[in-house]
Amino acid sequence: MATNLPPCVISNRDPVSVLMEHGQTREVTVDFTECTRTGPAHNSRFHTAALVNGKRFAEGHGTSKKNAKKIAAELALDRLYKVASRNLSGANELVADRIENNEDENANDEPLSPAQKIKAMAKGVFELAEETQMIYYCKEKVVASFLMERCGQITVVALGTGNRSVLYQNLKTDGTCILQAHAEIVARRSFIRFLYNELNRFIDCETDAIFTLGTSGRLQLLDSVKFHLYISRPPCGDASAFPTIGSKDVRSKALRKQGVLRTLVADGEGAIPTDSILPAGHNGEERLRVMTCSDKICRWNVVGVQGALLSHLIEPIYLSKVVIGSYSGDQKEHVPRALFGRLQTGTLEEKIYNPYVVNEPSLYYPEDHDLDNYALNKSRQYSVVWTLGDDGVEVIDGIFGIKISGPTDMPYSAISKKHFFTLFHELCQKFGRRDLLGKSYLQIKDKASEYRRNQDVLYQHFVSKKLGTWCSVSENYDVDNFYL
Repeated sequence: MATNLPPCVISNRDPVSVLMEHGQTREVTVDFTECTRTGPAHNSRFHTAALVNGKRFAEGHGTSKKNAKKIAAELALDRLYKVASRNLSGANELVADRIENNEDENANDEPLSPAQKIKAMAKGVFELAEETQMIYYCKEKVVASFLMERCGQITVVALGTGNRSVLYQNLKTDGTCILQAHAEIVARRSFIRFLYNELNRFIDCETDAIFTLGTSGRLQLLDSVKFHLYISRPPCGDASAFPTIGSKDVRSKALRKQGVLRTLVADGEGAIPTDSILPAGHNGEERLRVMTCSDKICRWNVVGVQGALLSHLIEPIYLSKVVIGSYSGDQKEHVPRALFGRLQTGTLEEKIYNPYVVNEPSLYYPEDHDLDNYALNKSRQYSVVWTLGDDGVEVIDGIFGIKISGPTDMPYSAISKKHFFTLFHELCQKFGRRDLLGKSYLQIKDKASEYRRNQDVLYQHFVSKKLGTWCSVSENYDVDNFYL
């Protein structure tokens, strides 16, 4: 009897087609043995086997040739998925061993620089995550990873791919919708999930937990723990919105707009300054506006990457390094301004309240960046996300903002606001913070007074420097006013 398709495969797809696509995208041969027939004519059984790279992977038996081939493909996909999941569970160890043993075919005898090691770890773990996807969701995507450095050891703790945002007509306000399925944003949400896992490990008194109790009564990172961000290309918005070719007039007009805050235009059409009017869609309907990744990373360098909810329980967490895997033209000049340079004009640092700071992460561009792989074609609307500890990845449909498959059986995404709110309530009960229970998601965010105060100082800074007004999804679309 055939098994169900693995969670990486949409159930209404023909498993034979999925297996053949797996072979094409992974550049391995996929074939089936000639179908044989047994039994009497009125009750015949047909038999075939699926071959992957010449290896007999699974045998299928059915009442017709088509049925036997389908079952063989299902069994082969199931086996491939289980092997890939085991590899993903130990991804960091596998990749670290490969780097240590110099198994990269392009490697030389020179030791990797810190930035090269971060890039190698991020790419290696992503490739193992990609292997769990028989359908090639990851192709031609921006990739982002959060990495933890502890006592010199680098570990990928969260990753994400994608470059789409939900369409306005698909917007939901119950906390289940993923509004912005861009690599940096979903990777950061996966990282927040990692933090929830680590907070529970602290409560359980596990010896290698990354938190310790701070003087404020909140938890703080151990001094030996740092976090880095890898992005395969400069983030959308101010870091990459400027033409590198074209007439002098075109370049001059773009330069006048350097530094301004931008919002994304739905369905991958680019980014526009927040003070620009966004025309209605082709159907006359309103369009969603969300801030670009450049602007959000810039904000993380003031309010931290932990978010408003977790700021009730932990001190702000800042990035130590940002590594850009590839770039085009003069984008290298724009990245530092976009990510933290806009924070260094004026007196913002003097206005920020402790324990928050104006953070300036070290910025690296590995010398082996690959310009040939920079350009992105129009890609599928799917995003792939993974958090350390998962044995499979979650796939999100970016234009609908919904989970379509994943390692958990929850009906909504494990990186959704609704799931985070559930995890937050569980933590509050364990920490004895009953003052944070029974409120809406928005009320809990508003109650994070230190976080909110520094966020407001940052937004006022942007306005005072004529960089534009922050476009709040929460305020404009009322997506945070929900309860458990």
